[in-house]
Amino acid sequence: MGADMKELLAYAKDLNKLDAMPDEVVDRIEARMKARELKQRIADVHTMSGEEIKAMRDRYGMSQSVLAHTLGMSKESVSKWERNEIKPSRPALRILNTISEKGPEVFIS
Repeated sequence: MGADMKELLAYAKDLNKLDAMPDEVVDRIEARMKARELKQRIADVHTMSGEEIKAMRDRYGMSQSVLAHTLGMSKESVSKWERNEIKPSRPALRILNTISEKGPEVFIS
C-alpha cells in the first residue's frame, strides 16, 4: 500500500471527523486500499507446459480424470494440455499453479 494512499485515507478520516467527508467516501477509499493490497499479494499466473502439468499430476498421484474434476474441466482438455495441443486458460492455470504449489488438498473441504 503506497504512502500516498495512506495519507489520503488519513486526510479523509480527518475530514470525516469534521463532518466534511461522508462515511461512504472513507469506506470506498479503505475498500480500494484493501483491494490494491490484495492484488499485490496474489501471485502472478505462470504458464505450464504439457510436461509440467503431467509431472505435477504425477507428483500428486492424480489421474487425468481427477485433475479434470478438480478444475471443472473435461479429461480430454487435460489430455490435450499434456500433449501440448492446446493451452490451459488463465483461470485454469491459476488453479494448476495453486495445485502445483500447495497440492490438491487445498480443494478438499
